[in-house]
Amino acid sequence: MQCVSLTIEQWMALREGGAPVPPIWFTVVGGSMRPLIRKGRDKVMLVSVEPEDVKVGDIVLFPGHYRGGDYCLHRVWKLDGDRVQTFGDGNTRPDGWFPRTHILGKAQLIRRGRQTIDCDDPRWRRRAARWCALWRIRPLLLLPHRATDKIGRIASLRASATNEL
Repeated sequence: MQCVSLTIEQWMALREGGAPVPPIWFTVVGGSMRPLIRKGRDKVMLVSVEPEDVKVGDIVLFPGHYRGGDYCLHRVWKLDGDRVQTFGDGNTRPDGWFPRTHILGKAQLIRRGRQTIDCDDPRWRRRAARWCALWRIRPLLLLPHRATDKIGRIASLRASATNEL
C-alpha cells in the first residue's frame, strides 16, 4: 500500500473533497495509548474508514477538542447506534460519547523500529482486548509508566533551568 507525505489537515481536506484518500503515516506524540502504542517512538498508518465499519477494539483518530487537543488517537471502547465511546490505552477512564461521523480514520499498521504490527491481526486484537479487560486496575498497572514520565519531566526541567543559569 502506497503512502504519501501529507499532514493530517491535508489528508482530511482530501477526504472531505471526495478524492481517493491514500493512507498516511504519522508519529504518535501523546502518551494516552501507552503502553501498547508509545509516544515519539511508534508510527501509525492511518487509513480512511466509513463510520459504520468501525468496530469495538479499532484504534481511531477523531477531533481532539473532545480531549483538549487537535486530534486524538484512542481505541473504540463502546458503540451505541450512531455514537462511539473511546478509551486511551494509557488512560484510567473512557472518553465521553461522540458521533461516529466524527471519526476521521482508523489505525491499520503500527511501526515500532523494524517491527510492523497489523492492527487487525487476531493476536494483536487479543492482546489489546486483554489490556482493555484490565481497565479497573489500570491505575495500578500504569503507575510505573507515569512515574517514569514524571521523573523525565523533572529531569528536563532541571536541565533547562541549569542551561538558563
